Amino acid sequence: MTARWLLLLSALLAVACSEQTATEDYAGPRYTLDAERISVSGISAGAYMAGQMHVAMSATVRGAGLIAGGPYGCAQNSLSIALEQCTKEGNPDVDKLQAALKQSAEADLIDDLAHLDGSPVWLFRSPTDDLVGQTLLDATAEQYRALGARVTLVDDFEAAHGVPTIGTGAACASFESPYLNACNFDAAGAILGTIYGSLEPRGEVTGELLTVSVPGADAADLLPDAFLYVPAECAAGESCGLHVFFHGCSQSSELVGDAVARGAGFNEWAESNRLLVLYPQARRSKVAPINPLGCFDWWGYTDDRYRTREGKQIQVIAALLAALAGPSP
Repeated sequence: MTARWLLLLSALLAVACSEQTATEDYAGPRYTLDAERISVSGISAGAYMAGQMHVAMSATVRGAGLIAGGPYGCAQNSLSIALEQCTKEGNPDVDKLQAALKQSAEADLIDDLAHLDGSPVWLFRSPTDDLVGQTLLDATAEQYRALGARVTLVDDFEAAHGVPTIGTGAACASFESPYLNACNFDAAGAILGTIYGSLEPRGEVTGELLTVSVPGADAADLLPDAFLYVPAECAAGESCGLHVFFHGCSQSSELVGDAVARGAGFNEWAESNRLLVLYPQARRSKVAPINPLGCFDWWGYTDDRYRTREGKQIQVIAALLAALAGPSP
């Protein structure tokens, strides 16, 4: 075991500390993970979730890509604030959010903010997106830049509210399930290139898209299985990075099957760059918590620490990463 591999495992285990997220409950495959190549991205509600995991676990998560998302902590544990200030033309108070962010760091609920200095972040919003306004994109960029992150901002490419792909999904301007849009625009490649720098050219998908069990999923309002794309080299024991992609509302496997996991464009880059790609799945609910579209928790439906290392969904996903990186049982 290398020193950085042990560092990764210990960092993830420090987050995944509850009984509900115990890695000993995981019975799936294990891999050799590169501690310097852990990253996240997401679309819409999933972009908020990716930002939460990036900020809360910035000592472990190298960088992030946010498609049509907003600033960390925007909802302030309130669905009404989420709807009023964090969607469409909402205009959150960035100074207030920054103050709360620093308080969370001082209380050791999130990693030291110094880890975000120089962290690569790719932000995207279409000028024709009527679900997430420009003010939210600008607020996200302002927040990250104030923390020293290296922000790449793309706000001049017209597309529907979805994941822009090279050729998979509906027409570029069409807002329809599974919210992948064939725009001749490679968002996945742009995200990974921003985070990791020079990449090998995207390859043909020859690895496996597995389903892996997610210990503790039920208590965190996640589905019991996540998708995991595994290139052959990673399956054979080569050291591999890991990218986590968080779907948006109405994109979970309950509604679109494996369409997002197969079609978002990350697997082709993973194939040629030794990356595992994990696709966790949020659970739909028509009763408490009311989450009929299967959104990840970006407003506090699981608990009031949802955006910190103690958040239930963050803990469960961190535990799964630790299990994937752990020694074979």
